Amino acid sequence: MEHRTGSRRRALRSQAAFSLVELTVVIALGAIVAGMVTGFIARPMQGYRDVTVRATLVDVAETALRRMSRDVHAALPNSLRVSVDGRSLELLHTVDGARYRRGPGDDGSGTPHGLPEDRLEFVADAEFNVLGRFANLAFSYGTPLPAGTRLAVYTTGGAVWTDAATSPDPATITPAATRITITADGDEDHVTLSAPHRFRFESPRQRLSVVDGPVSYRCDLAAGTLTRYSGYAAASAQPTDPALPPLDTAAAARAADRLSDCRFTYDPGTPSRAGLVTIRLEVTEGDERVRLLHQVHVENSP
Repeated sequence: MEHRTGSRRRALRSQAAFSLVELTVVIALGAIVAGMVTGFIARPMQGYRDVTVRATLVDVAETALRRMSRDVHAALPNSLRVSVDGRSLELLHTVDGARYRRGPGDDGSGTPHGLPEDRLEFVADAEFNVLGRFANLAFSYGTPLPAGTRLAVYTTGGAVWTDAATSPDPATITPAATRITITADGDEDHVTLSAPHRFRFESPRQRLSVVDGPVSYRCDLAAGTLTRYSGYAAASAQPTDPALPPLDTAAAARAADRLSDCRFTYDPGTPSRAGLVTIRLEVTEGDERVRLLHQVHVENSP
């Protein structure tokens, strides 16, 4: 009887030991399988994260480049300039353009425009017509345009910023204090200045530009930002420090963040070849880094 009882106990101990071995093996196999599954899942997830981060960085840089390209395309001829360190770009931003009337005439619509006040004379002149109407300018007839809106004619050479800052007479651009009012004159728009102004040069193609003010882009690599500044006074020397006048009073808008490198270069071109702005941006997040280069042609023929 005792022999049978001892045999039963040994059998039970053997079964218990075997079960423990099985459990150990199962745990070990489970750990191996879990490690393999984790590896299979983790790599695609990491790859997906990397692709997402790169796509975000590309979007940040491309959005900034598109915005800068629009401003560069709207730059007043010969007004674009780049700072010595290549971190700042500035231009005089145009919102519309037209051809001014230089002599009397009838365009066939039956509305004559032969009065002296219909023509732009290159003496001190306070009113004249444009041929047709302004196409893009937002305004109400008889209401002065926003303060600081200016007119420019034939901005050739390097005098445009000096003219814009000091408002001499004659000059290629009207003084910042001169208010501009537009009224309808039959089939043409009539421009009236609050004070007479003499433009320095005539335009061979009678081109007139409407300028709403200077615009600057400044890269701050310490902060990792690209900022657009507008609504400030023009200066003869290019401003680059946002803490100093005139940029300290400007309206600032973030154009890009996560910036790790930035460079502007400018080739002003020749009378027979357009200028060229080259913009290099590098944005970074973690180990991901995206570099984009964009070139914009600048029409400098006034």
